[in-house]
Amino acid sequence: MQNHHSQNHTMRMLKLRDVISKCQISRSTIYDKLDQKSKRYDPDFPKPRKLGMNSVAWVENEVEQWLKNLPYH
Repeated sequence: MQNHHSQNHTMRMLKLRDVISKCQISRSTIYDKLDQKSKRYDPDFPKPRKLGMNSVAWVENEVEQWLKNLPYH
């Protein structure tokens, strides 16, 4: 039986420091983009996934897609 998710063969997860470095924005900017009350809120910014009690990570493909869709790229 074929696996329909074969194109997602590896879903790399990025820790906060990797997102900071890939997007070239600060930790506080990332959390502002996630905060609906912030002036810098971005509904398109990828949401972190909970990995454990005190651990989150972002899906690398979602971060790359967000970067591709930025108006100044």
